[in-house]
Amino acid sequence: MTGVLDHVVLLGLLIFVVSTIMAPFETLGWWAGWLGPHEEPERQQTEDGPAPRPDDPEPPAAPRAHVVFLSGIGSISGEDQVPTDEVFLTRLRAKLPRLAIVHDVFPYAPSGRPLFTGQRVFRWLWRIARRWHGAQTFLLPPILHMRNIFQVLVAADNRYGPIYGYGLSRVILDRLVANGYLANGGGPIILLGSSGGGQIAVSAAPYLGAATGAPVSVVAFGGVMASDRGVTETGRLISLYGSRDAVYRLARFAFPGRWPVFASSHWNRAQRAHRLVERDIGPLQHSGRGGYLDDRSSWNGVTHLDLTVREVGAAIRAVVEETARDCLEAA
Repeated sequence: MTGVLDHVVLLGLLIFVVSTIMAPFETLGWWAGWLGPHEEPERQQTEDGPAPRPDDPEPPAAPRAHVVFLSGIGSISGEDQVPTDEVFLTRLRAKLPRLAIVHDVFPYAPSGRPLFTGQRVFRWLWRIARRWHGAQTFLLPPILHMRNIFQVLVAADNRYGPIYGYGLSRVILDRLVANGYLANGGGPIILLGSSGGGQIAVSAAPYLGAATGAPVSVVAFGGVMASDRGVTETGRLISLYGSRDAVYRLARFAFPGRWPVFASSHWNRAQRAHRLVERDIGPLQHSGRGGYLDDRSSWNGVTHLDLTVREVGAAIRAVVEETARDCLEAA
């Protein structure tokens, strides 16, 4: 048994070292075209379709805004949702019936390709992880989380982050169009980031706004975010956190741009301009028991999951209403 454990530990250390070294290379490789051609996002075909007939039923009302969910570091692809994320999104859709929610974006690769596809050194490992997705194995989740954490750090790096954000913005636009968004005049976009998805959201937001001409805002819960230029270039940023979230508190110290002493950083300038709001939503932890998506723990008679859904829904509605007021004032 000891020998097996030693091999497991050595495998984990090997993957840790290789992942650390190779983390920026996936972004650079995508930019250089080594991982395949840069495909343009699909465009909505509006002119070639048949004209509506008088007896056709009324089309459904256009959504007031599109919300794109960027999952936490436990994600392995856009299609294979973590069970807790799936429950969260189901309840959030019920809270926001007038909004379209897009969930099939994999945020931890600039190409948006799932881990078990493409030219990756550990593609075989991610295929095993996909087969075991949801299984309570003690090795694969830490390896997956570690790999995705490094991608979050790449997105937060001033050298590689712009490339990463540009790549993800194309992936997000592609999935938006595939889900009915009109690339020109499709209305407001809200990037909803969980954990590391918060950093991915602020990295991609400026490029997505430039590509669509639409106001792009960010709502994050437990979001790990640096003082990225996207913080000042998004319409609004609402960062929800739990008072017991040690990961969120760590991010405040890990990224110097968030320190109050650096008054000219993107983070502090956005706070002074009231474009960035941090809000404590209760004694929630980052993940697991007592976390944001825990449906068993409760506070003041409300489960943590329902509390998160309520606060996220309220933040998104506030962003939509403020964006609508801004548009009316500009017109």
